Amino acid sequence: MLWALCLVLGIRLGPAAEPQTGKSLAWMAEEGTNQNADQEWPLGTWDRAASQGEPIPTQGTAPCCEICGAGYDCPHLWSWYNGAKILNRGRARPKLLSVDALGNGRLNTSDANFDVAGGYETRVLYYLGNDRENRDQFIEFVYWGLNEWKDTQAVRGERVTYNSDLFGGTQFTAGDLFSFYGLLDFNYADTHQIRYESEINNFELNWWFKPRPRPDRLALLPNGRWQRQCQPGMYFNYAVGFRSLSFDEGFTFDSRGIVITDSGPESLYARQTIWTQNDTFGIQLAGEIMFRRHRFEWGARVKAAPMFNWAEQFTDFALAHPPNHITRYAKDDDVSFMGEVSIVANYRLWDRVRVFGAYDMMWLDGVALAPEQVDFTLLSPGRINDNGTVFFQGVSLGFDVVW
Repeated sequence: MLWALCLVLGIRLGPAAEPQTGKSLAWMAEEGTNQNADQEWPLGTWDRAASQGEPIPTQGTAPCCEICGAGYDCPHLWSWYNGAKILNRGRARPKLLSVDALGNGRLNTSDANFDVAGGYETRVLYYLGNDRENRDQFIEFVYWGLNEWKDTQAVRGERVTYNSDLFGGTQFTAGDLFSFYGLLDFNYADTHQIRYESEINNFELNWWFKPRPRPDRLALLPNGRWQRQCQPGMYFNYAVGFRSLSFDEGFTFDSRGIVITDSGPESLYARQTIWTQNDTFGIQLAGEIMFRRHRFEWGARVKAAPMFNWAEQFTDFALAHPPNHITRYAKDDDVSFMGEVSIVANYRLWDRVRVFGAYDMMWLDGVALAPEQVDFTLLSPGRINDNGTVFFQGVSLGFDVVW
């Protein structure tokens, strides 16, 4: 009965059942091991480094931004800019010089209308170091100038017969142009002409403070490589320094005429020549706000320079009739001001080369302008008018190289 019950339940009795049971358990254990092996996640590089002590792989990155070559800790030691500065300048204050016989105005000092004048500009920037406030400091030398403006204007009068004994006889024929000088040779003229020329040269020495922007970031590219990139955004820089400016002018007023009398023709000739010189020197404050987008930067720059002005003027009269020659000289030490606003932009073509463009506006106040020294009273000693104002505007185009 017991044997029959075991047969029905499938249970083997006795020693013969032991090997088979062991074989079945071994097979089950082997099957379970294979299933765990199939389900195990493969170990990655960082897993093997953590569990098996393998060296951690590292990838080197460039020290500066790989897009533009700049960056958080990448100030260049030298920067040299060269370019052209093309400026137009405003006119002097109007002053009437010439009228006709009816009193109509014919020639004015403000009739001189200047065209644009091209000049040269260079800037040299040297890196001084990083200070405790994490500002990069630079020393900058700036020169721009060689801009010259010239213009000539002339008017011609009509021949008129005058009933007067001024030149002998009872009448004479001469031109109908007159000036406000009480000098014979400037009146009864056939031609009045003015010539106005001006030149400017500017020097600056600035100490720039440029707070460092946000640290560079590492960007993971789609190909799995890490790339160093500078942080785009808005940055503010400021400077203190010195500015010197030389502004020289010349103004000539010519009068020509021929008087026909009973005794024959007689020439009238007069020339007034005025030279003015302004040499200024003073401190300068500057600030700029820039927006950077890797290779492209744009923004605005403002400069203000209160200065001392050593101004001089020399006037010379050459006349055909007595007193034949008159000279006047005057000088004055006064204050002047130079204000400048520029809209600037630059684009980095290569890591070490950028191209620049700017629109500049400048105001120069407290200077002696040559046409404003005209004095019809001929007082002695001479006087100088050094409260002139000139407005400049134009564009700057150039490039710089850094290393």
